[in-house]
Amino acid sequence: MSTFLLHQIKTELIDAVGWDNVSTREPDLLAYSLDYFAAPQIWLDRGLPLQKPSFIVHPENSHQVASLLKVATRHRIPVIPYSGGTGSQGGITPLYGGIIVDMKKMDRIISIDEESFILTAQPGINGYRLEKELNKKGFTLGHYPASVYGATLGGYIAARGAGTLSTKYGKAEDMIISLEAVSAQGEIFRTLPVPNHACGPSLLQLYVGSEGTLGIITEISIKIEPLPQIRKFNAFLFKDVRDGLEAGRRMMTEKRLRPNTIRLYDESSSDRIVKKVLGLDLKGCYMVVGAEGAEAQVLLEMKQIEEVCVALQGRELGPESGEHWWNHRYDFYFPPFNLMLPELTGTVETTTTYDKIYSIHLKKKEAIEVGFKDWNAKYIAHFSHWFPWGVMTYDRFIIPVPPEDPEEALQLHNAIWAKAARTSLAHGGILNDHHGIGFKLGWLMPEQYGTAWPIMQSIKDALDPAGIMNPGKFGFIKRF
Repeated sequence: MSTFLLHQIKTELIDAVGWDNVSTREPDLLAYSLDYFAAPQIWLDRGLPLQKPSFIVHPENSHQVASLLKVATRHRIPVIPYSGGTGSQGGITPLYGGIIVDMKKMDRIISIDEESFILTAQPGINGYRLEKELNKKGFTLGHYPASVYGATLGGYIAARGAGTLSTKYGKAEDMIISLEAVSAQGEIFRTLPVPNHACGPSLLQLYVGSEGTLGIITEISIKIEPLPQIRKFNAFLFKDVRDGLEAGRRMMTEKRLRPNTIRLYDESSSDRIVKKVLGLDLKGCYMVVGAEGAEAQVLLEMKQIEEVCVALQGRELGPESGEHWWNHRYDFYFPPFNLMLPELTGTVETTTTYDKIYSIHLKKKEAIEVGFKDWNAKYIAHFSHWFPWGVMTYDRFIIPVPPEDPEEALQLHNAIWAKAARTSLAHGGILNDHHGIGFKLGWLMPEQYGTAWPIMQSIKDALDPAGIMNPGKFGFIKRF
């Protein structure tokens, strides 16, 4: 864009949201140009220039969002919604420049319905602050992601996020009741006031997980839970991951229990993470399981959990070990324990049904450790979000010493991702469980959906005919 056009667009954006809510400062443009996706992180680490946006805009209400989107549509300039910037998939990377719309000024709690147990809030509210405010009134969102200190409510919904206690409370798509959003053309609309109905396909679920490619979410109603009377944990050690998976399956299917947590670490993950972070010198597969709620219910659930695990030769380690895990659950994601550069890593997660999960685990381990043995590739996994029909594996590759050349490092990173993702798809898994797609995985979306992919693209084209909403993400073709 010419200098004069940039100035004109800036004038119109200031008119839409106010002088103080538009920035073109170079430090701001750089700060908003990346999330935790390895590609821009490698570029930044190697001192290479990043693709930056042209404007950073901070709307304060839905009408300002609508106004700025009308400006963007008129000029056919990309718009990238931004929340906490804690994503790992390149979802907010401004591939074509454009306008970053930071939603964090829209951070109010609008209402807490203490009869229906429904919270209504703006999308920019910080997850940790939101939880603390709910706790003061005796409630919890029940959503404890690793990114809780930086992520926002809107980010939870936009990427179909999951928290540590999702096995009990559900993922973001299970928790949401309704939303307000602004279409790409700048029209404010609301979904139906309840999530379950027989009034046609769900417009609500179309926008949940859309990662800013269809519009901008401006208000969210979501279910909340009473703070539990008690919360208890226990830990077990299994000789191999298959026994641990079977224990989790029996809890969720045959017993139909509702544990708050089942987290099973494979041998490699137990050795690296459990030993390093929790200080437990164990050989085998570590599992932590918990329950919360009314005391009588929790005590019964914990007894049944113990019976299931012991029946499969799980050695009980005791509640102290489980409590220790809970108290240190966020340590995994901060220095010196988190997996970041200079190691080259990626979370190549998938979700599948119980009958396929063990096979996927073995196939992906082989694909990474054998397929990339020249790079001394390591594969670690834990299983952390469980459903009545299946489980997700939060699995990672680790390259201890990656190439110094940034392009070579990125090509290696992408090759491992492609191999891992295609292994999941070939054996009954999917591309992702709760981190989203962004542009890291977008190029594989047509492979995942097959002949259904043109339907997805047609929905995008109908709702965003100018192609301005977060272009280059999700695998959608750029139209502007």
